[in-house]
Amino acid sequence: MTVYSTTQARQQFSDLINQVKYEKKMIAIGRNNKKEVLMVPYPDVDGTDIPISDMNANSSSFAFLLDEPDLYSFTDLKKRYV
Repeated sequence: MTVYSTTQARQQFSDLINQVKYEKKMIAIGRNNKKEVLMVPYPDVDGTDIPISDMNANSSSFAFLLDEPDLYSFTDLKKRYV
């Protein structure tokens, strides 16, 4: 994935939107060749609902949980709840 600088993105904004919308590309924008923002195509969903859970699952929104310890193991569970 190509990382566009903020200056490049500003100069080519219309072209970047067209790439995302029509070619279904994901575009990263950042500084110092480090990805900071991701442009993705708007999801094709019925109605006005946006799949927020899918967006969060594919982003780093909950990355902080990877550093959290596991509080419970399977042996800690007394009953299986479905």
